[in-house]
Order: sequence, then C-alpha cells, then structure tokens
Amino acid sequence: MRLPTPAIAPRLPASVRSLRARASARRARARLSPGYPDFVIVEQSAAARDTARGAARPLRARSAALLLALAVAGCAQSPADPETDAPVGNAVHSSDAAAAPTTLTGAGVFKPRTTMAIVYSRKLVPKGAQASVTAESAGGKTVTSLVVEGLVPNHRYGAHLHVAPCGKGPADAGAHFQHIAGRADATSEVWLDLKTDGSGAGRATAHHDWSMTGAVPHSLVLHARPTAPSEKPAPRIACLTLN
Repeated sequence: MRLPTPAIAPRLPASVRSLRARASARRARARLSPGYPDFVIVEQSAAARDTARGAARPLRARSAALLLALAVAGCAQSPADPETDAPVGNAVHSSDAAAAPTTLTGAGVFKPRTTMAIVYSRKLVPKGAQASVTAESAGGKTVTSLVVEGLVPNHRYGAHLHVAPCGKGPADAGAHFQHIAGRADATSEVWLDLKTDGSGAGRATAHHDWSMTGAVPHSLVLHARPTAPSEKPAPRIACLTLN
C-alpha cells in the first residue's frame, strides 16, 4: 500500500542545516573576478589574512638575507680587488709577442730641399747618393735594414733611428729612438753603423728581441762617424723620413 505524501516535509537535522548555512554564506561572500570570469576569488577572513602574512614574514626575511649575501659576494669580486685585477693587468701589459705587426720604410736620393731624403753635408754625401731603410716588427722581434749607394768609398758612417721626421735642420729629427726610455745602447736603440765598399755602397742590419709598441721611430739619421757612446755625437749629414 502506498503511503500518502506528507503535507509538510520533514525538518532536516540541525547538523545538516548548519553545513548548508555555512556553504551558503561562503557562496554569498564569493565574487567573480571581472578580468577572468571563469575564476572565483573567495574573500579571506581577517584571521586568515593575518595567518598568511605571518607565514610570509620569515620568507621575506630569508630573501633579504640571501640578497645581502649575494651583494657581499659581488663586492668580494670587485675590480678593485688586486687579486682579480692581476690577470687583467697581465693581459694589458702582455709581452711584445702580442703587439700588432709594424713595418716602416723610407727611401730616396739625398737632396738639399726635400725632407723625405735630405742632405746636410755634400762632403760626405755626394750628389746622387741614396739610401733605403726598412724596419719590420712582429712576434716580439724587430729587424731593421739599411742599404746605401753613392756615398764616400771606404768610409765608416754612423746611423740610427730617431724619434721625429726629418726637417730642414739636422736637429729636427730629435733624439735617438729608444725601446727602453733612458737606455742608450744597442739593445734599446737601433744602430745601423756601416762601412762602404770601393764604390760607396754598404749595408747594415740590426736585430732586436722586442716589438715596436706605442711610439715608433720616424726617421733614420746618417752620421759622419760611427757610434761612440763615450764621445760627443758625430755631426748629422743626411736623413730619411720613415712612413
């Protein structure tokens, strides 16, 4: 036999009513995010927010400590540290072998009014005399060669590379070129003394274990006599400008 439907539905237990009430309250507090309609943002209670903030404080403290440690480590590798500067300094001040190759040349017939190949004394540099010089520097080595023709036969001449180009006056070429400033000898300067043969021709070559770096010579000066460091320099009788 079928029981009649009661006019009034049975009342739910109090525990079930409480669960439904809390669920309804949460739905009432929920709101949809306008930018993301598929997501629901639930408002947190004050107690929940305080709990989250309290948990975040140790994390922020640890992050600050980590950033401080990284900053200290970075300062330890500062360019001002002599130990870290050492390899850089060695690279900047590397050996002459790392220098770029350099080639300097000069040639011409000695004439009175041309500074490319100028004569200051016709007594020791006759008309038609000429010379050619080449300086090649690479790989920590420098080789300089001088060839002359038409000079006074069987005569000894001094010859050196100088710091400035030739000029109208003998002194315009300046001082001797020196690889080591203040060191006036054949290992630092380029000496090309020679003796001519019976026809007035001659040649000389100088070898050095260094490359030309920075400043380079700009001329070759021919002197009346061979180099004698203990004596007064011999007169300058001719000059070739190097390029």
